[in-house]
Amino acid sequence: MNRAEIIELSNRIAESAKEAYIAVTDETGGPTVSTVSVVRTDGICRTWFATNLSGNKARRLKACPKAGVCFHSGDDNVTLAGEARILTDPQIRKELWQDWFINHFPGGPEDPEYCIIEFTTKRASLWVKGQGEEFSMEDVLKVQSRCGLLCSACSFREPCSCGGCIETNGNPFHGECPVAACCQDKGFTHCGECPDMPCEKLYAYSCLDEENGDKPAGARLSMLRCWNNYA
Repeated sequence: MNRAEIIELSNRIAESAKEAYIAVTDETGGPTVSTVSVVRTDGICRTWFATNLSGNKARRLKACPKAGVCFHSGDDNVTLAGEARILTDPQIRKELWQDWFINHFPGGPEDPEYCIIEFTTKRASLWVKGQGEEFSMEDVLKVQSRCGLLCSACSFREPCSCGGCIETNGNPFHGECPVAACCQDKGFTHCGECPDMPCEKLYAYSCLDEENGDKPAGARLSMLRCWNNYA
């Protein structure tokens, strides 16, 4: 698996998780870990949790925003380091409200104790299907191709002296890339900027090509959405 494929599998682990572990810094400067229910995720890029405004997690995160989050599924671990902030905006609280929250916040979305933890990943350490990857999100969020491939981790880069489709103006080591050519003709930096993404051509390239396509299918499509939202 290449890096984009491992990231996509990690995205799916995060997005299917009902719970996660969150580590924050306590008053002694040491870490404290607790289990939290996941409200929403945007892959491994960002995660939202609900908590009590006067509770330890909110108080400690206000004092020190550095945090870690871990998703676990079978033998797979998605460990993320980054920063968290406490959100009390009424619109966000209402948007992320879930019916079962009423057991903890009897006042509903307007309950003064109800707040949201928004965690943003800065670094990732992934162990998925017996393969590991570690990287900073800053590196991953650098646009490296038109189609969403992470050229910096491509196994063909060095042996084929390939600069990637951006550096070669759509002509990587295997010749002209029709996906890159289409993107460039439309004036986009990457396909994620196109309102037709994924078009038939890109979808076939990512999801239907059994020999050269993504495994899991759609890995580069997720990377394009990530670039579009966070790069």
